[in-house]
Amino acid sequence: MQNLLRAVRWLCMGLAVIVFAGQLAMVLMRYLLGVGFVELQDAVSYSFAALVALSVTVTFDRDRHVRVDVFRQTWSEHVNLLIDRAGDLLFALPVFGLMLWTAYPLVKSSWLILEGSQETGGLPGLFVVKTCLVILPALILLIVLTRLVGAVRRSVS
Repeated sequence: MQNLLRAVRWLCMGLAVIVFAGQLAMVLMRYLLGVGFVELQDAVSYSFAALVALSVTVTFDRDRHVRVDVFRQTWSEHVNLLIDRAGDLLFALPVFGLMLWTAYPLVKSSWLILEGSQETGGLPGLFVVKTCLVILPALILLIVLTRLVGAVRRSVS
């Protein structure tokens, strides 16, 4: 599991480089040379969409997601861990399970038609980016299930 998440982290870093370099190139070409490429715009858009979706799993795994905690500072580590596992069970599992269930038909139909850019002359491969809508909840569900199984094992032993 950790090797998979490490690969996702590296992929996110690569996508961030593509977004930065592509956007910089687009701005420089448009304002200095007076030209633009739809393919480059699509590459930046596709990379950004995949980066946003995949970075959710990285931050969730590292426990770096945004929290609004007023009481967390005063509670013990054990209480905070119990609250985290309850949140995983009551919120993360149902929300990301529903997301996976509803995104699958969209991604499947996108693959069936090999969906591409809506722009004339744009990049093909939008179906690959839409696959992130299934990868995101699947990875989050794996992380949550791993955490919950680990918590049960620790409580039993």
